[in-house]
Amino acid sequence: MLEAQSFRMHSSTTERTVCYVQPSRQVHRRVQARDRRLHHLDGQADNGMLRRTGPEFQDREQVGAEPPARACRRARPQGRGPRASRGEKAHTRARDGERLLEKSRGLLRQKPGVAACYRMMLAEKAEFPVKMMARVLGVSRSGFYSWLSNGCPRENWSAEREAVRRVWLESDRRFGFRFVKCFLPGEFSGLTLYRVRKLMHELGIRGCTPNARKRTTIPDPKARPRPDLVSRDFTSPVPTYKLVGDITYLRTGEGWLYLSTVIDLNTRMVVGWSLSERMAADIVVSALASAKSRGYVAGNAIFHADRGAQYTSRLLAEWARDNDVRLSCSRTGNCHDNAVAESFLATLKNEMYYRRSFPTRDSAKHAVVEFIEAYYNRRRPRSTIGYKVPAEAMAAFFERTEPKPEAMPMAA
Repeated sequence: MLEAQSFRMHSSTTERTVCYVQPSRQVHRRVQARDRRLHHLDGQADNGMLRRTGPEFQDREQVGAEPPARACRRARPQGRGPRASRGEKAHTRARDGERLLEKSRGLLRQKPGVAACYRMMLAEKAEFPVKMMARVLGVSRSGFYSWLSNGCPRENWSAEREAVRRVWLESDRRFGFRFVKCFLPGEFSGLTLYRVRKLMHELGIRGCTPNARKRTTIPDPKARPRPDLVSRDFTSPVPTYKLVGDITYLRTGEGWLYLSTVIDLNTRMVVGWSLSERMAADIVVSALASAKSRGYVAGNAIFHADRGAQYTSRLLAEWARDNDVRLSCSRTGNCHDNAVAESFLATLKNEMYYRRSFPTRDSAKHAVVEFIEAYYNRRRPRSTIGYKVPAEAMAAFFERTEPKPEAMPMAA
């Protein structure tokens, strides 16, 4: 078991031979195991100091193990207890990883967003290391700490979701995340667009999306061509000077219903509209006359529309000449030349018409009037005017100046 070795030490005066006993590896491992047990039990009680009495200490000196002072330094726990080997550490990490995967299996199966992973990390932070959770969930530690420092306390999550859901329900399930943000209460006005979109995604709600457009414009081949006075410049310095219009079809249980609209380009407000069972030129004249009677058509104003037979008719030309209105037409079959009017009709169809059924024409008329006057003009913000409501923008204009067409400057 024990092996003897000798070597010579040379000096300037003497030459001597020193013999010592070296323990084998098996004995050395037994001694180390016993020392670990001793250090673990007695070292902690004595503040990490190895006892220098007893048979264990004498046996150590006899077999030539490491010096007691070095053993004391190695055995000192320094507040953390005995050191674990690399294998033990790897086994512990694997065991914790399996437990974390077991807890996060349902979350990972749902393909959650980053915020959902961060919330789970915050909930399990006391049990699992942040580094390991970030690796398992596929997110970054820096992003987690940034999310934590930007103020996402647990008690505010449900309140934010409830505020977003309430605004969405009040809009009759029409608003997307941009409009929802505009109507959030004061305590939630600091939420970013990205945050609102994430909350809506977590709630499983979204705004109305547009459907495919169908061509309905039927040009009159015998009509005289009119110039395009707008040229896709859908801006106006002040209200009542640039107007656009279009006609759409509404199917009901009693047959078709036709809607003609007049929209102001400065405020995006629907200033005139008309409903009829026949799609004739008088429906366009009726919509313009209603806008004129309310003071929303200035002298020498521009009215832009497509080349449909109703907008190139003689009846409309005579009304425009009598009321000092210049007519403008887009190119045939080009919806982008009249994008504002097309956009409004798409909004009406997507946010109201496609979501309901109308057994009678009267029910459709009531729904259209409610959508235009109660919702679109007075509740729905528009991004082109700084997310303001069209009726408020028009009212602010009339507060600054009285609508006197004879004193207003000429439209461009």
